[in-house]
Amino acid sequence: MKIHRRIFILALICFSLPTNIFAVVPVKSIRITIYNNNLGFISQTCTFEVTKGRSEISIEGVSAKVDPTSVHITFPGKTSAISILEQNFLYDLVSTEKLFQKYIGENVTFRLTNKEAISGKLLNADRNTIIVQLPEGNVRIARMESISDYDFPALPQGLIVKPTLEWKISSDYKGKTDAELSYLTTGMSWNAEYILVLDQDNPPELPEDFTLSSWISLNNSSGATYENAKLKLIAGEINKIEDEKRYRAKAKLTDALTVSAEQAVESREIADYYLYELSQPVTLRDQEQKQVSLFEEIQAKGRKVYLFDNYDLNEREDPLSVAFRFENTTENNMGMALPKGVVRMFKRDTDGTLQFIGEDRIEHTSRKDTLRLTIGKAFDVRGKRTIVAREMQTKRSEMITVEIQITNRKNVPVNVEVIDHLYGYWEIKKASHSYTQKSSRMIVFPVKVNADTSETISYTYQRKL
Repeated sequence: MKIHRRIFILALICFSLPTNIFAVVPVKSIRITIYNNNLGFISQTCTFEVTKGRSEISIEGVSAKVDPTSVHITFPGKTSAISILEQNFLYDLVSTEKLFQKYIGENVTFRLTNKEAISGKLLNADRNTIIVQLPEGNVRIARMESISDYDFPALPQGLIVKPTLEWKISSDYKGKTDAELSYLTTGMSWNAEYILVLDQDNPPELPEDFTLSSWISLNNSSGATYENAKLKLIAGEINKIEDEKRYRAKAKLTDALTVSAEQAVESREIADYYLYELSQPVTLRDQEQKQVSLFEEIQAKGRKVYLFDNYDLNEREDPLSVAFRFENTTENNMGMALPKGVVRMFKRDTDGTLQFIGEDRIEHTSRKDTLRLTIGKAFDVRGKRTIVAREMQTKRSEMITVEIQITNRKNVPVNVEVIDHLYGYWEIKKASHSYTQKSSRMIVFPVKVNADTSETISYTYQRKL
């Protein structure tokens, strides 16, 4: 509590002193484009008061994580009258530690908790103690917890309260003029969050009904707040050269806000990416996570399938994975570009309540694509894979027989896909069930296993060594 009080008093002192803190520049409009990979593009229109000749203009409150090399400013209608001579990014923000460092060797005053005031030359300060040389020449050491507050004569030269962009200009024009400012910044990102609700089970030969809703989660840890911004989101992986020496702090998001589902989002293609534009302005506060609705709830159909995925010569006995597949098509009431994100799946119980059954992550998904979501592991459906025979035919070929048993202890039939990955040059010689060769290394056996029964698949293949 004492530490907080000292910092609060210090902040009041800093803001009340006549210093070189920059005047507020009116911002007429702001546009933000946020990308998936911790990147934002800020574009804003602001109004400056300029004088003829050489002068300085500045705008404070920009992102603390701005890429200075990306800053670009223009003066529409005044391009020929105003020239940029120099551009600076000022980010040496005021803090207790920096004030102490700036004032080493200077006179300061601090008060103890017993109301005693001490003035003298600051020799050193750390988290535990402060060392001051008194006017009489003797040295006084005080512990931080015994100090109630401090007085500094003024804000030291060079320290600012907000990250600031500054320009030195040469102008043939005097008066107010609009400027278009843009820059790239880290500390901004977005991702999609989906809620998929499955209705009660249908027979395995029929598709299952589900509803799908989505939200966009916006994260702002750039160090700046953006009021009433026109917001666009880019889905896709853009190429950007990273500076390995640049330090990127991982800020903790401390605030969360949910915007109502009335926020409409328009999507369209741009270059090789997809752009999502919010119809209403949004305020993004620093250290905030905000959610807006991506699209209205969709009612569609999909199918649950049990998967037994195996590799070459391995033998195993495990529960099967449970997956849910659906088509992203207009015929299925969908057919839109889905940005990558997490899909959380829920199942409606017999009494109508929802239960969480699993989650999966999807990548950027185009229309007409098929989505497969992994729900989890089955409780009552297991698979056992065994290599029952392996014989060398020649020095360069062998014959392998595989047996796969699927056991279903549920009281309803299940649809299963047995997926085997085979390596080398191989050829199936015989098989107990029909299969599909998906690639040069994968075959799939689709099979329906009735309630409380087992189904055994066997096949023999020849492989060249």
